[in-house]
Amino acid sequence: MYCSSCKCEFEGWSGRCPNCKEPLVEDAVQSAEGDAHPVSYQALVDMVKANGGQLQVPLTTTAVGMERKWSFPYFGFGSAWAKRMQGSSMDVSVDLQAVDVGRDKKAGFPWRGYSFAWVKDMGGTIGGNETALTARKVRRERKWSFPYFGYGYAWAEEMQGTCGDQIEIDLVTTEISKKSVQRLPWHGFGLSWIKEGMLTLKVSGA
Repeated sequence: MYCSSCKCEFEGWSGRCPNCKEPLVEDAVQSAEGDAHPVSYQALVDMVKANGGQLQVPLTTTAVGMERKWSFPYFGFGSAWAKRMQGSSMDVSVDLQAVDVGRDKKAGFPWRGYSFAWVKDMGGTIGGNETALTARKVRRERKWSFPYFGYGYAWAEEMQGTCGDQIEIDLVTTEISKKSVQRLPWHGFGLSWIKEGMLTLKVSGA
């Protein structure tokens, strides 16, 4: 399902957008695959150097994954994560996709279930140049409500990686989205994902 207002795809959702509450539609406006503004690797390095040794690119999540499971008697396990993030700056387009998702779940007394999912690894392109990032800092939270609703939230606060042999990259989460869902009889599902982040490119040794 797709939100035309947020321009984001929500896998497994129905009804209204969890961000803006606008109705979700089935037909997504497909983002162009690949990079809209490809640049050579050396040109990218020179651009970062000319910008004082670093270049920042704001990213927005354009696809969210979600899953919900439960077990007897009232354990609810729900999780969500950013599947795709995109952005651009100075005619350099960034397109990142989750390639590995970390997962964990806990059972709390008496029958509260807490499930956690976060983006563990991402891969994609920066100006058409391949890049890869790994989560370095993950945040977890647990909430509950009467009688047996448990909500687990998790997201990567910081990811680091490289683009080629001269550029180091750092992705810091600047905004998250959270949603709690209740289903009969007492299954609670906590969903959280990265909504926005800031990607910083630095020339190695600069």
